[in-house]
Amino acid sequence: MLPTVLILEIRRLLDAGGMSHRAIARKVGVSRTTVAEMARGRRGDFGRGPEERRAPIRHATSIPVRCPTCGGLVYAPCRLCEVREHQARILQFRRELLEPPRGPRRAA
Repeated sequence: MLPTVLILEIRRLLDAGGMSHRAIARKVGVSRTTVAEMARGRRGDFGRGPEERRAPIRHATSIPVRCPTCGGLVYAPCRLCEVREHQARILQFRRELLEPPRGPRRAA
């Protein structure tokens, strides 16, 4: 994965025009394929493809809001609540695996 600084520089140079993909690749220090895939939209800014994009870059205009679940001041959606829900599901799954099955008791 490329650092955000390189991604932004590649995007800036692609948007400015006037430079070939090869020249941009040499200037930034990445492969031509990487620049070409970013130009075609086949490679997202933060992963291998647009569907794998991670957290977007926060602009100065984005405003944090209060999370209705935890009350924290966050950029929506609240990642902390998502992580807590995921951890709770994992713990519940582990408990279900470790608990012995509950069935009718046999008379001795």
